Amino acid sequence: MNFSKSKNRQDSIKIIDVKKGLSLAIVFAFLSVYGLNAQSAPEPPTPPKTTTTNGTSYSISIDNDDDETSNSSVSISISDDTYKFRSSFHKSKNAGVKTMLLKTLGKTNLKINGNTYLWSDSKSGDEVFECKLTKGHLRMHLDTDVASKGFLNKIQELGNDLKYYISGTDRKKEDAKKTEHAQRDLERAQRDLERAQRDLERAKRNTKRN
Repeated sequence: MNFSKSKNRQDSIKIIDVKKGLSLAIVFAFLSVYGLNAQSAPEPPTPPKTTTTNGTSYSISIDNDDDETSNSSVSISISDDTYKFRSSFHKSKNAGVKTMLLKTLGKTNLKINGNTYLWSDSKSGDEVFECKLTKGHLRMHLDTDVASKGFLNKIQELGNDLKYYISGTDRKKEDAKKTEHAQRDLERAQRDLERAQRDLERAKRNTKRN
C-alpha cells in the first residue's frame, strides 16, 4: 500500500501547527506589552458626583421675627415612612390655623376639649394619623406606609399652606428662591462635569504618548 499521501499530509499538519504556534506567541507577546502600557498609564479622573434630593428625607425650618409671627417656627420632616409637621406660632395665628385645618380635615374623627382640637385615625390598633392643635402649637404625624397616596398629598399640601401662613412667607417668592438655587446648583454641576471631561481627555492623550 502506498502511504505517500498520508506522510505528506502529516508534514503539512506539522507546518501548520508550527505557524499556529508562532502566531499565538506573537499575539501573547503583543497582549503582554499592551498590558504593561495599560498598567503604567495614569488613571482617568473620576467625574464629580452630584447629589439630588428625591424628597424621601428632608427638613425645612422657618423662623421670623415679624410682629405677627414673633416667636413662630415651622418644621416639616419627611422620611421613607413618616410625615411630621411641628409648629409654634403667635396667638394671633390660632384662629386662621384652626380654619385651615377644619376646611381640609373636616370634623370626622375630631375631638374638641376646650382649646385643644385633636384629629386621629388608626388602623388595626396602630395610629395612622394624628393632628393636635392647641393654643399656639400644632403637631401632625402621618404613617406614610399605611396612608393612601391621595391622603398623603392632601396632608403635604396642607402642611405647605400652613407653613406659608404661619411663617408669613410668600409662596411665589419661596418658589422663585428654590428655582434660583436649583439653577445655580445645576450650573455648578455642569462646570464640574466639563472640568472632569477635560481631565479625562488629557489623561487619554498622556496614555497614547506613553
